[in-house]
Amino acid sequence: MTIPVKTWPISSTKLAEKDERSSLIMGIFRCSECKAKFRTVVEFEAKVEGIASIKSVAEKIKDIQGELMQTLKTLREKIKTLETERANLMVEIEKSKKVAESRANALESEVAMLREDLKSLRELLSHTEEKEK
Repeated sequence: MTIPVKTWPISSTKLAEKDERSSLIMGIFRCSECKAKFRTVVEFEAKVEGIASIKSVAEKIKDIQGELMQTLKTLREKIKTLETERANLMVEIEKSKKVAESRANALESEVAMLREDLKSLRELLSHTEEKEK
């Protein structure tokens, strides 16, 4: 086994895939036969940082989905309640219309009777005035 003459760490995100951080240790070695120096990687380590964040994002999505499902359920219940209330109000409006129409008819009859009474009173007054002359 050859021992490096010198080593140093290098940290880079360019060397690794997306969402990974790599760190490598470079070293300078000397050939035992020709005594030439050369550089090479001693150790390479890629750390995936995105996995933990992906899990937390997935958990957040599940929480949001649960909240949205609850909101949807609540909204459906409110819609059902409002539709029932609307139907009840429509029935009540129809009843009120019938009552209003019957009152209007009764008032029309009263007005017609009062007009007839007025007409007969005018006739009576005109006859009494003629007799007094």
